[in-house]
Amino acid sequence: MRYIPLVLMSLILATHHSRGGEPGLTALWITLPAVLFWRRRWVDRALQLLLLAGAAEWVITITNLVGIRRNYDLPYVRLVLILGVVALLTALSGLILQTRGRRDRLPAADPVWPGLGAFLLTLLLLVPVQLTMDPAGLLLERFLPAGGWWEAVGLAFYAGWLSDRLQDARQIRRLRPRVWLVFSVIFFTQLVLGVLGLDKLLMTGKLHLPVPALIAAGPIFRGSGFFMAILFTASVLLVGPAWCSWLCYIGAWDDRFARARRNPGSLPPWRNKMRVAVLVVVMATAFGLGRLGVGTFTAGWLAASFGLVGVGLMVFWSRRSGQMTHCTAWCPMGWVATRLGRVSPWRLKITPSCTDCGACTPACRYDALYPEDVLRRVPGEACTLCGDCLSNCPTGSIGITFPGLSPSRARLVFLMMVAAMHAAWIGVARL
Repeated sequence: MRYIPLVLMSLILATHHSRGGEPGLTALWITLPAVLFWRRRWVDRALQLLLLAGAAEWVITITNLVGIRRNYDLPYVRLVLILGVVALLTALSGLILQTRGRRDRLPAADPVWPGLGAFLLTLLLLVPVQLTMDPAGLLLERFLPAGGWWEAVGLAFYAGWLSDRLQDARQIRRLRPRVWLVFSVIFFTQLVLGVLGLDKLLMTGKLHLPVPALIAAGPIFRGSGFFMAILFTASVLLVGPAWCSWLCYIGAWDDRFARARRNPGSLPPWRNKMRVAVLVVVMATAFGLGRLGVGTFTAGWLAASFGLVGVGLMVFWSRRSGQMTHCTAWCPMGWVATRLGRVSPWRLKITPSCTDCGACTPACRYDALYPEDVLRRVPGEACTLCGDCLSNCPTGSIGITFPGLSPSRARLVFLMMVAAMHAAWIGVARL
């Protein structure tokens, strides 16, 4: 009964947007009260912020209607009073979540910022996409007017849930591969359906090959089309090489094949030289084909062949070695991410409290935590900050660091950022 005012204000907002011909926002306000069953403090704060946004919508509506009535010399005082009260009640309805009865239903240890921070950061990433991109960048907007807002809020809640769960280090190794695989499945499902004729599921309506190397090789070949390269660079600058372990749409495949072997083996020492050689050959080939005027059909077949070789490495080498050989020995963008990631201040540190127990080594699928790396107290150059090793360390001697932040605060902020970017990329990562 105590939640009736909040539910009522949400339904009134749904009616308002329904009359405005915005079914996406109508659905958002109808479904929003369902999160009341999700008993977390950060969820309550997110609900309160959304209700404040609803109150702001009423203020905007009042302003617009007053302007119309003034133009026609019609009275508007009663309109302002009625809608002003509705706006006030909408804003105040969130205070119900501050009552003792609600607080008693929440867990005793329930930090707010891991979930709320990821929720807000996801909205910060997706709202500009919803407001500025044409054609619509958020997929639901292409099928349902104002549906992008519903999608953005849904992804923000997903990011909050993920960030909240990841704060328990024991969850990282189990949860990250699963949500990463979900991201890849969503990405490639959209691709397959787009190829089959649903061109709305493609970002531009035109097909591009899902080969990570084309993030750089494509613009070099064409001399234009730098969107994905800019997105990749910005991601790496924000979260370092974690792009490879959280945001790459094909890396989840390599991870899945590598986990077919319970304990990872070792890769030959020349594997890094192999990746550098592949990088040079791919970029030089792209440049040469572009300058020679080779058609996109021929270039596309070469790119597809390169991608298929990478998939073959996953199937035959990653599955046998237990290491992600496509990501650490073949993919040029993996090399770029780990090198460019050095500009980012995020680091994986092994503290002097390490007992050299070796528990972290079998957790790493990126060829970065061999016993000799642990003895040096420095992870290998292929480290992608995936965080899986944090789940295995019994002494808490491995942590993610950032200058000026305590280890615990640095881990909180980092996981909050990768959770938000992971959720946002689900919304915008389409070919």
